[in-house]
Amino acid sequence: MAGPSRCHLLVIFLLQVTLNAFATPTLEGPANVKDCERQFTEKCGIEVGNGIFNNGFLSDDCCRDLVKLGKPCHDTFLNTSLAARHPSANKAQTLAKGEKIWTECVAIDNSDKHETKPVKECLEKFPPTCGEQIEKSIYQGTVVTDACCLDLVSWGKSCHDIIAERNHDVRHPSVNKALALASSGKVWNLCAAISRSPASFPLN
Repeated sequence: MAGPSRCHLLVIFLLQVTLNAFATPTLEGPANVKDCERQFTEKCGIEVGNGIFNNGFLSDDCCRDLVKLGKPCHDTFLNTSLAARHPSANKAQTLAKGEKIWTECVAIDNSDKHETKPVKECLEKFPPTCGEQIEKSIYQGTVVTDACCLDLVSWGKSCHDIIAERNHDVRHPSVNKALALASSGKVWNLCAAISRSPASFPLN
C-alpha cells in the first residue's frame, strides 16, 4: 500500500498547528501551581485571595500582574484555594466572584491603553493606600482616615471626580452610576470638612 501523499501530510500538519494555536492551556496539579506562584508576588496573591474570599480591595497594579500571569493560573489559584483553604465556601458563588474579579482586572488592564492624560496624572499623584480607603468608602461605606482625607483634599476635587468616574466605569460598572457619584461627593464633602478642622493639623 502506498504511503500518504505529501499533500495529505501537509494538510495534517497545518491542522495540527491550527489546533495547537487555539488550544486552551490547562494548569492542574501542585507542579503547575508552583509554576504560577513563581510568577506572582505574595502581596498580589494575598490581594486576589482577599478580593475573592473576603470582599477585599484589589489594586490596579495587582490586577495588571494577574492579567499578565494569565487566566489559567488565576483559575488554578482559585480552585486550589477552594479545595485546600476554603472547603466550606459556596463553590458556585466563589467561582462567580473569581470570574468577576478576572473580568474587572482585564478591564483595568485594557483601560491602561486608553487612559486620558488627566486620569494618568491623577493616578500618579495619589497614594494607593488612600485610594483604596476612598474607593471602599464610596462603595462599601467604610471610614476614611483623617490622614487620607487630608491627602485627598490636597489632591484636589478635580482629580477626585475624574478618578471616581473612572473607577466606576472600569471597576464597578454594574453599580448605579448616579448613586456611586453621589456617594463620591459625600466622601469629598466629609474630607473637606475634616481638612478645615483645627484638629486635623499637627501641633508645633
